[in-house]
Amino acid sequence: MPADYLFIVRHGETQDNEKDIEAGPLPIPLARKGRKDARFISEALEDVEISGVYSSPILRAVQTARILARPHGLKVKTLEGLTEAKIKSKFVGKKGRHHILSSPEAYDETNSDLLRRTAEAVKTINAESKGNVIVVSHGDVITAILENVVERRVSSERYYVFHPEPASLSIVETKDRPFLHLYNYHRKLLAPYQSDSRAK
Repeated sequence: MPADYLFIVRHGETQDNEKDIEAGPLPIPLARKGRKDARFISEALEDVEISGVYSSPILRAVQTARILARPHGLKVKTLEGLTEAKIKSKFVGKKGRHHILSSPEAYDETNSDLLRRTAEAVKTINAESKGNVIVVSHGDVITAILENVVERRVSSERYYVFHPEPASLSIVETKDRPFLHLYNYHRKLLAPYQSDSRAK
């Protein structure tokens, strides 16, 4: 029986995110803000019955996943198909962020490759799970997962219609046919509409 819902979360911020450095596969831990934002999502999900937690094997995603798994007493399962988009090594650790759609020349895989491997990752999760499952990954990877869900083919286009914020939550129903219930829910979602004091 496949999973019913995927609760898809982008990892929390790291100091590299804050400094606009391309972390790629480097084992960069969450910053204080990243841990705080991940706890916000964890608290939002603590009353949801979760049957499994899957994560990219990269440290910042695993640390986020552990924060989310803790209230449910679950261990995190890492899945290689959820790993960060495979950027060329010459860009790793350097200032300047890249995305697979807007700067494909910076990657060792294409967006089509990414779409295929994320679809396989979701297939694996469905085969191993049931009920509600938390999935923690990276911005471009989550975008690829959601592209398959919303059936918009952006592989030949060089712009983003959506891209998740750090420590954000998206929910995908998978039990009948894919359906996107929630996208990019995060701690400061309403901040642009609040007074400065409330948004902090």
